[in-house]
Amino acid sequence: MAEYLVNPLFLYLTVWSTATFLYVAGTYSGLFPQASPQVLGTLLLNVGTFTLGYLTSSVFGRLSEPQNDLLAPQGVALTRERLKWSLRITLFCGVISLLLCAARLVLVAKASGLDPLQLVADPDLCRRKLVAYVGAGVGETRWTTIAISAASSLFSLGFVLLGILVYAGRRRRRYLYLFSFLVLSLAIGILNLSRKGFVVNLLFLTLSYLCVHRLHRLRDAREVLRQLLIPFAALVVLFAVIDLLLSKSQLYGPRDRITGLLFSIYWYIAAPVAAFAEFLTTRDDVYLMGQSLLLPLYKWLARFHLAPPTSISLFGNKVYIPYTVNVYSYLRNVHEDFGVWGVAVVPYLVGWISSIMQRKANLFLPYLNAYLILLVLIVFSFYNYLLASNQYYLQALLGLAFFRFRLTDLQRVDM
Repeated sequence: MAEYLVNPLFLYLTVWSTATFLYVAGTYSGLFPQASPQVLGTLLLNVGTFTLGYLTSSVFGRLSEPQNDLLAPQGVALTRERLKWSLRITLFCGVISLLLCAARLVLVAKASGLDPLQLVADPDLCRRKLVAYVGAGVGETRWTTIAISAASSLFSLGFVLLGILVYAGRRRRRYLYLFSFLVLSLAIGILNLSRKGFVVNLLFLTLSYLCVHRLHRLRDAREVLRQLLIPFAALVVLFAVIDLLLSKSQLYGPRDRITGLLFSIYWYIAAPVAAFAEFLTTRDDVYLMGQSLLLPLYKWLARFHLAPPTSISLFGNKVYIPYTVNVYSYLRNVHEDFGVWGVAVVPYLVGWISSIMQRKANLFLPYLNAYLILLVLIVFSFYNYLLASNQYYLQALLGLAFFRFRLTDLQRVDM
């Protein structure tokens, strides 16, 4: 089962078939407008080109680079001491990220003329002010945002290492690390009134754990499932806390809180595809030519006056179908940059690259880190474009620069 859960093609087909099925069901129930042939054709093109890219790369990879001939790049063994210090450093970066997020809230409160405690005491107001502050600076390179992205990237890298420890560790002390990382990530999520960062970190933890299990098979399937219940329980806690703070379950009409919560989960999965369908009906023929897909790079070009400032809005583009949506899946970013040709090419390239990284992920920690970023991008592709943030580029670069550990000789760790 682990082979499928960390397989890019399986994940891509699963998330897009689920989102499309729920969207089509919503059109038949009258919740969403009727799907046009253009929308269904674009969705099929997206899935088909990713599949073709993945399979083509897999075939060429097996012909030119047999698995037993793959060699790990030069690096050091991931020993107990190196793993311990790496986890401590990344956990410390999580503390820094929490403090920086708290400092940002203070800045938001001052910019709004409010007392910080008054802002925190009203979660709905806090959420709106924070979204407005972040959205206003989406085209800028603020140093506060860069600092938060750098600290968060190392903290997320810690979840990749944590997945290795939880799987390969021998002692119960590893659960202390697991508890510390989860509580800190939960605190950051609650402070930002957002579930996305916490869900991403849980995915890094879970997918890292499964990748190591796929390679080494040190534990039986029952123990693997039992340990994976811990991050799932943490996810349930976060959804419950955010729902209590923001009353998400009451936004969509149902009076019963459980029904409202279940409908909100359905809405999160189906609505981005429906929003993308609405985007296609109102789309003009002016393309951004990379501004949307390469936004972090484009912001730096604009900062040094090598490109005009971008007008992209991450939160402001909303559609009512019949409730508010401001995420359109990553296909919007692809389509508004290059049109239907982008939908044909970009998923193909993602499929091709993910197949290459899949073959290398069990050799070298920076490769595993980059591979997991791709897998998380795939999981979130039905929802929004994960790489609109600097964080994941920094995570890949910092992993390559400072965490050059071999995974080929990984053994049980006495931690």
